[in-house]
Amino acid sequence: MLEQIANRREEKAAVRLWVITDLQQKIPERAEYCMTKAVEDFTALGLKVDAVCYLGDSVEGNDADFIRTMTDMRIRLLSRVQAPKYYVVGNHDYEYFRYHQKNSGLNKLILPFYEAVKALPDWHVQDTVTDFCFTEDFGPFQAWFFPDHGDPSGMWHTTNGEIWGDPSGYIYDEAAFAAVREAIGACPKPVLTFSHYAFPGGNRESPLLGRFLPLPGNVRMHFYGHAHVGDSYWAGKDCYRKISAIDNQPIIQVNCSSLENFRGNAIRSVFLEYYEGGEIAVLFRNHTLGRWDEWFFQAL
Repeated sequence: MLEQIANRREEKAAVRLWVITDLQQKIPERAEYCMTKAVEDFTALGLKVDAVCYLGDSVEGNDADFIRTMTDMRIRLLSRVQAPKYYVVGNHDYEYFRYHQKNSGLNKLILPFYEAVKALPDWHVQDTVTDFCFTEDFGPFQAWFFPDHGDPSGMWHTTNGEIWGDPSGYIYDEAAFAAVREAIGACPKPVLTFSHYAFPGGNRESPLLGRFLPLPGNVRMHFYGHAHVGDSYWAGKDCYRKISAIDNQPIIQVNCSSLENFRGNAIRSVFLEYYEGGEIAVLFRNHTLGRWDEWFFQAL
């Protein structure tokens, strides 16, 4: 039934995004297997996308050569997708820095994957490691991205919805969060938000993102990763939950993770389709099985 619907709606989308997240792996062969499987399945679908939104955790560990291998593989395979890529830094992107700050006195914030893709013309990231948001206009809607961020000297940084290092140096106060909230509300278009983490109400929610609440009424939906679907160790009893609401608000948030089937139970991603009438479709793709698992439709 889903395949029949798919054949009738493909040409209706004004904007289509491919949302992927969470491929941190300690074994390079596993990571390449998962990435290859996902890209080959994407290619077989024959769907044109306007952008790829990659919601963090691209690499894992503290070995520079290993991270370089993982980074090169990711860039090479995703170059087969002819669309801009938007990357949101997640907690595992900080592992290299955290390890070497603790063990070798590293006094500079180094994010290897972020730095590699920032230099590429078809990749888009926060302008500096300190920025806690960035935006993009997709025509009928505006996207707001909320990455992990840190001080260039390494004095503080954020992961897992918390401030690490010296929290007293954190530069964003309540007024800064309120200013972003007001800027979103002032946008004349609907807004979709993207982060590695969920707002309160989602899986493995971020207390730091909670400081943006309540979100303005023009926010339609939020997309996140971090809580790999099927990973009960970290996501607990809700490990299979993909759709929830933001606490105390009628705003849906969607768990898009993960692009691996070693912690999670399948290689997964999400396609987001925004239609000219303002309707939204969220299509959950199981790349392991090469099929659609679920779809969610939202009217204007």
